[in-house]
Amino acid sequence: MSIRLRSGGHSFPKELPAEYAAADRVVCSVLTHKTLLVPTEVFERESAPNYLALAGLGCAETECAVYSDPQRQQIAVMAVDKECRRQLAETAGDRVTFTSPLLFQPKFAGQGAWLIHTDGLLYIKIYDNVLRLAEVVRAQGTADVLYYLGRLDRTFPLKTYPLCLSGSDTLARQLRKYFRDVRCE
Repeated sequence: MSIRLRSGGHSFPKELPAEYAAADRVVCSVLTHKTLLVPTEVFERESAPNYLALAGLGCAETECAVYSDPQRQQIAVMAVDKECRRQLAETAGDRVTFTSPLLFQPKFAGQGAWLIHTDGLLYIKIYDNVLRLAEVVRAQGTADVLYYLGRLDRTFPLKTYPLCLSGSDTLARQLRKYFRDVRCE
C-alpha cells in the first residue's frame, strides 16, 4: 500500500513508481515545502530535525521529522504532522517508508533543470553535470512558478538549460513562452 501525505496531514491513495512498491511496506510520499536532501555520508538519524532547523525549515510544534530510506545515496528529510505519524506507526508499525518527489532522478545527463508542480508545491533540481540545487518551494500557480524560475535564472542560466517537466502539459506550454527547451516526462 502507498499513501500520499500533504503538509496539512491529509492522506489519500496514490500510486508510486515500482521501485518504491513492496508488498510488506507502506510507502508514504510526503508533500511539503519542509523537505531537503542530505547525503548519506553525513546523515545521522537523530539529527533529522536539526537538518530542517538549520535550513530554516524547522518543525512546528505539531510536526516531527521523518526521512526516506537511509541506504540510498541521498536521504530526503521532511516535516510531517505528529498525529499523522502516530497513526501510521499504530497502523503499520515499522513497515512505513517515507519518500519525496525530490528524490526523483531525472533521465537527462549534463546540464538541466527538473521540475514538478503538484499540490501548490514546486519541486526543482538543477544539474550542471552534478546536482547544484534541490529544493521545494510553495507555488500555487503558473505565475508563482514563473516568478521563482525568473529569480533562479539570476544564479543559473536556466534559459540555456533544458527544463524537464514531470506531470503538467499546461505548465509546459506556459514555460515554452519563456524557455527555449522544455521537455515533458
